[in-house]
Amino acid sequence: MSLVYLTGQDVPLSVTVTNDTGQPANATTVIVTVTNPDASTQTPPVTNTGTGLYSAIVPPLAAAGTYLVRWSATGSGFSWVSETQFQVRPAGVEQVVDLPSVKAHLNIPLTDSSQNDELTGFILAATPIIRNIVGPILPETHTEWFDGGSPTLVLAWQPVTAILSATEYYGLAAFPLTEQPLGSQSNAFGFTVDLLTGQLTRRTFSGEAARFAQGAKNIRVTYTAARADVPYNVRLGALELIRHLWQLTQQGGRPKFGSSGAAYDGDSDRIPIGFAVPNRVTELLAPHRRPPGIA
Repeated sequence: MSLVYLTGQDVPLSVTVTNDTGQPANATTVIVTVTNPDASTQTPPVTNTGTGLYSAIVPPLAAAGTYLVRWSATGSGFSWVSETQFQVRPAGVEQVVDLPSVKAHLNIPLTDSSQNDELTGFILAATPIIRNIVGPILPETHTEWFDGGSPTLVLAWQPVTAILSATEYYGLAAFPLTEQPLGSQSNAFGFTVDLLTGQLTRRTFSGEAARFAQGAKNIRVTYTAARADVPYNVRLGALELIRHLWQLTQQGGRPKFGSSGAAYDGDSDRIPIGFAVPNRVTELLAPHRRPPGIA
């Protein structure tokens, strides 16, 4: 069975019950208990489909998370227990590339669906790594708080698509700031933004840069970040990262001559979140790499 499902999807379960000699055997009582992410439980009905073979269907699940499965059976002279788990992920999760593109990149026939679940897992695993390097692909809304006292602040995620709101707090008083491009200042409570770098600059009359109100975590900014499309170099970098991760699970790696065998696909570059990414992937992503934050 698949180990990862979507919310709203039936989850089929199956198991082979064995006796004390390890042979498939029918039991007089078979119960499957599914523990939900909130610790509640459910016991879907069990069907006997053959000697020692039992199945159950967990009805469509609304909550994403890890579900624990415990099978217990008692039969003539034996008791048997087995435990496993499965994942339910929310729909609409960002994927930097699609499954058919990954299969084409790995030279796997599109008609071969035997590895679809595993490949989807690699896509889901690679996406946050790519996102950490180049920023969000699908639109995301973020709210961040900053210390005041300086004329600029840098939003954590780029490229920025829009500033939804910016508010400056003086004690209990809140002062909304409005985007006022240079040359169009209308009051003393404005800002300008560089969407590519995510740098926000406080502006006052005549477009002069000013300091944000002094304080600790007293500047709140809500914004969206995304890319209009996936650049070809980012797409290829994602495909190469997935290929790299996939191939490491398919065969034993052989180190290059003179190396310790610690790295595959050439030397690897260490990125902030701690994953080792091949140099060629880093180079492919370099033109769209997120700029470093400014303290």
